[in-house]
Amino acid sequence: MKKIIYTLSFILLVTAALAQEPIGIEVKSNLLNLVAKRPSFSIEKTFSNQYGLELSYTSGVLNIGRNYKYDGFLLRAKKYSDDIKPGDLIPFYGLYLGNLNKTINKEGYADRTGFISVAGRNFTANSIRAGGNIGFLFIPKKRFLLETTGGLGYGRYFNVSNYASNPNPKGYLDFQFWLSAGYIF
Repeated sequence: MKKIIYTLSFILLVTAALAQEPIGIEVKSNLLNLVAKRPSFSIEKTFSNQYGLELSYTSGVLNIGRNYKYDGFLLRAKKYSDDIKPGDLIPFYGLYLGNLNKTINKEGYADRTGFISVAGRNFTANSIRAGGNIGFLFIPKKRFLLETTGGLGYGRYFNVSNYASNPNPKGYLDFQFWLSAGYIF
């Protein structure tokens, strides 16, 4: 895990050092992650007035229909459709790559007739995930920013510890929706 963190940090720093016309460093947090009882943190380096590289860490606990604990890193590469400047709503698109460690506990259910049943899930696993993202960046003032990002991809499990009689899970559809607020340095 530390090797992944160091490698991603190194990539971010090298990209920032090689970039021309630095716009700044953005520090932001996904406000929607507060539902999961923990904040998320992101740092993005924008350069050449149209590109960005973002490194995020997120963790949380959700108890909606199941007990779901997670944490992981995400590296996003972004291409802004227009120059980054205050007062404009700027669309962007890009790719992401990351890891996610999950623990899922869900009780199974069967009605009295046996016709309706839902299988239980009880496992801990690590995963690698990748996909595409789209979103909008809005800078109302010189330093404050708002950003919305949606992502869709695929995650593949490894190191699965399955505690139920079901077969081990193989992968999952990785869907993300972020509503972030932050500051530009």
